[in-house]
Amino acid sequence: MASVVELPRLTDTMEEGVIAQWLVAVGDKVKRGQVIAEIETDKATMEFESFDAGYVLQLLATEGETLEIGAAIAVFGKKGEDAAATLTAWRAKSGGASTAAPASTAAPASTAAPASTAAASTVAPSAAVPTSTAAKANSGGSDERIPASPIARRLARENDLVLATIPGSGPHGRVIKADVLRAASVSKAPSSATPSVAQSRPKTAGTGTDVDHDGRPYASFEDRTVKLTPMRKTIVKRMTQSKRDIPHINLTIPIFMDRATAMRTELNGILSGVKISFNDILIYAVAKALRLHPRINAAYTPQGIIEYGDVHVGVAVAVEGGLVVPVVRYTDQKTIKRISLDIRDLGKRAKDKSLRPDEMNGSTFTVSNLGMFGIEAFTAVINPGEGAILAVGRIADEAVVEGGAVVIRKVMRATLCSDHRVFDGADNARFLATLKKLLEAPMSLFT
Repeated sequence: MASVVELPRLTDTMEEGVIAQWLVAVGDKVKRGQVIAEIETDKATMEFESFDAGYVLQLLATEGETLEIGAAIAVFGKKGEDAAATLTAWRAKSGGASTAAPASTAAPASTAAPASTAAASTVAPSAAVPTSTAAKANSGGSDERIPASPIARRLARENDLVLATIPGSGPHGRVIKADVLRAASVSKAPSSATPSVAQSRPKTAGTGTDVDHDGRPYASFEDRTVKLTPMRKTIVKRMTQSKRDIPHINLTIPIFMDRATAMRTELNGILSGVKISFNDILIYAVAKALRLHPRINAAYTPQGIIEYGDVHVGVAVAVEGGLVVPVVRYTDQKTIKRISLDIRDLGKRAKDKSLRPDEMNGSTFTVSNLGMFGIEAFTAVINPGEGAILAVGRIADEAVVEGGAVVIRKVMRATLCSDHRVFDGADNARFLATLKKLLEAPMSLFT
């Protein structure tokens, strides 16, 4: 019997998903457990293994489409079964739940466009528009019949231009703002025979007709709306929750990194198969400091403050379209080499969107490092479920007064952003003092 495939919940925080890629097509035979699609969730792009077996009778979701959990995305069954009847029965059983628009189907007629639409789509905009606009211009047709954006019409009126004479570069030859400004620039270009009208017109601020010192209008470009991805929607939700519900307290401390720099050079001359970074040393030191200050490895709950027994450090990684926080588990129990290897593996797979959900959950503390971008210092937003996040800036040479003399030291600024419901300033200060001590005498990390 045919069955409807529903969009599953692939992570604990997933509320909707996007079909990133179908790996099957209508007519394919599918085995139970076979990967049939890649689905972009709020955290990563994940493989979806089919719970059903049979032939693909219909794909209901198109690639790139955002769907709610439980939405119908495909129909599987035996060859010749009625996919439409199965879908109708599913809708009735699920209380009229919505489904995605069919992406492909076994019925050839459903993929054909209406005759009028198909005919229109065969005409290239660049060829069709000049003909129609020229006809309207010659026949004295109204500009109101010319396809154009509202701002393009207004600019045409303000610049005494006829829309019918302006080639449109928008969809289907639509005249847009940039087209009018381009035409205005040409019509008002200075000429040796005729004085430029634009040169004598005053600059009118805020009307879209501002001109430069040569009397030419400034180029203007259309706004665009970027659709929110599931990842960005989750970031919006969690960061809003954090700033709304968590009273942040931020403390910054300068840390001298001269000895850590020398140690890094030495370690990279000794260890094989890995290149230790400053971030690796930082994560290693943070884990040791958290073990010494279990009060910081904590989070607020309505039932009380949880002091986590294990140290799982999340490492913020910027990826296309957002930010993910893969977790280095049992960080305080690992060697610096193991931490370095873990961070590189997690970071690479984060950028490839191939992390598993369990690799992005369960962190007890997060480190966000923007030093590689030249940021000196910043504050970060606490990840809900944790009590603090460490925001780290660049390492730079600075002039420092020591013993009455000015010396050059390598300085890094670290800001501990924490939940004031869990910690007081003194708690944070003690943790930062320990972190500073460990990084300024880095050999102590190995004792």
